[in-house]
Amino acid sequence: MKQITLSFLIAAAFAVCAQPAPVPALAVIPANGNVAGAPGTAVGWGFNLTYSAPSDWVVLTGSEFTGSPVYGTYVDYLSLLNAPLYVAGPSPESSTVQEAWNPSSNPRLGLGEFDINSTAAIGAHITGDIVVHYSVFSQDPNDPNFDPDTSTVVADATLTEPAQVNVSPEPGSLFMMSTALLPFAFAGWRRRKAKQP
Repeated sequence: MKQITLSFLIAAAFAVCAQPAPVPALAVIPANGNVAGAPGTAVGWGFNLTYSAPSDWVVLTGSEFTGSPVYGTYVDYLSLLNAPLYVAGPSPESSTVQEAWNPSSNPRLGLGEFDINSTAAIGAHITGDIVVHYSVFSQDPNDPNFDPDTSTVVADATLTEPAQVNVSPEPGSLFMMSTALLPFAFAGWRRRKAKQP
């Protein structure tokens, strides 16, 4: 009987040790992943990361946009040289990290940006995914004694969220275009009015 109990306890210990690390939850900002900008401008994404493991920490390490590069290029903020270290996990860190897209701060904040070509066709929709790379560690990466060689639980994993870049005219262009069309609309109205008995 003792051997059966001991075997059961050993099997339970292996089962607990063999369980994979929990997967973090990621949401892009804006919530639907759709951003819009005029040709020659940059648009981008922020994020909300939640990781509620009792003893591990997750670190965002890179990002990419899988949409077609025909209309522009993607810049990954997470892997830039001076990028902030986004860490979520137990105390002293927070289980939730949120960052809005801010291309003008130094360092740039958020996941990344899509630089729309100045020749991009207005009305184009670049559909893809934001793929975020992360690592999981058994030691807080902000701890002065942090050693990635001994504390890596997951070296590189990914989270994916749908995203879309819409190429739209600048608001000033819409106003100018609508005021330019006003005389034509007025002339059409006068013609219709003149034809009425």
